[in-house]
Amino acid sequence: MSGKDESSGDGPAAWWDERYESEETPWDTGEPQPALVDAVAEYGLSGQVLDIGCGTGTHALWAAEQGHPAVGIDISERGIERARERAADRDLDIRFRVGNALDLDADGEAFETVLDSGLFHAFETEGHAAYAAEVGEVLRPGGRLFLVGFGPDAPTDFGPVPMVPADVREAFADGWTELVCREAVFETQAMDVPGLLAVLERE
Repeated sequence: MSGKDESSGDGPAAWWDERYESEETPWDTGEPQPALVDAVAEYGLSGQVLDIGCGTGTHALWAAEQGHPAVGIDISERGIERARERAADRDLDIRFRVGNALDLDADGEAFETVLDSGLFHAFETEGHAAYAAEVGEVLRPGGRLFLVGFGPDAPTDFGPVPMVPADVREAFADGWTELVCREAVFETQAMDVPGLLAVLERE
């Protein structure tokens, strides 16, 4: 997920829209990633929550059901449409909007928690620093980023770019404290993939 922040033309947004329209979305299990749920149980969920790269809104829905105000952002208009439908079906008041994680344009809005399920691993290495900078702009000091994605032992022909601990540590070297970076499982519709979980606190 990168590039344009509108779902028109031939950019990444159009590609993601096509995936949602075709329902070729193996990452979209409809349930929160257990690795993230376990990490939140360990480190806590606080304040307003941003589900970054939210897709159909699974983790924003989950955070709202835990009693937290939640916002979801994704580059795909089709994904956001489905997220809004799911929130309405559950009678949950969640703000979903189309946007680019590398250009959040949050208008001064700040969050205490950011949840990332499978977004960081969608970027090539050169996008990691820009991603960390954008998240750092919207996360309050003391706020936490929970991220999970494909790990070092994940297949390389599945789409995402497997990440190693060094990728996380290099991207978040300045202004962040690493609370944990460990092996995890990333669940998909097709299989359980060897993953990596990280929890980072904004200084």
